[in-house]
Amino acid sequence: MVRFACLRIAFVLLICAAGSAGRLSAQELERATLGDGAVAPLAEATPLAAPAPSSPNTAEIGRARERRPDALVPLYVSFSAFQVLDTHSTWRAIDRGAVEVNPVLKGVVGNQVGLVALKAAGTAGLIYASEKMWKRNRTASIIFMVAANSAMAWVVQNNYRAVR
Repeated sequence: MVRFACLRIAFVLLICAAGSAGRLSAQELERATLGDGAVAPLAEATPLAAPAPSSPNTAEIGRARERRPDALVPLYVSFSAFQVLDTHSTWRAIDRGAVEVNPVLKGVVGNQVGLVALKAAGTAGLIYASEKMWKRNRTASIIFMVAANSAMAWVVQNNYRAVR
């Protein structure tokens, strides 16, 4: 059962990423208003005039470009969940006599508030870096978060294996 844990975690991550790959949203139709403020039926709506050909509006291009990739938010949530699971598994392992092998966390692992603060700061820093990254390279930010999630999934699995 343990040997399939990585496979299950990878499957869950894949489902999260695939589920958020395309947002489903209905297009909303606006009804044309008549001069007296009444709403005209959809069949009688007048078509909108096409804009005069001109150079593209840089504000519209900027807004379209600034849209975050749909896969990032679920990756942020799953990374945060892995951080919580890592903290829980670390505390369980320490309570059962295990020793922290990460030199960065060795001095903090005994202090629960310090460990939570360090984990929160690390998570916030990683999300901040990914947010900065997607504005220049969307694919790289997704790959970065998938790699971070994979690493944390391995750490969590390893910690819970050590607890047994």
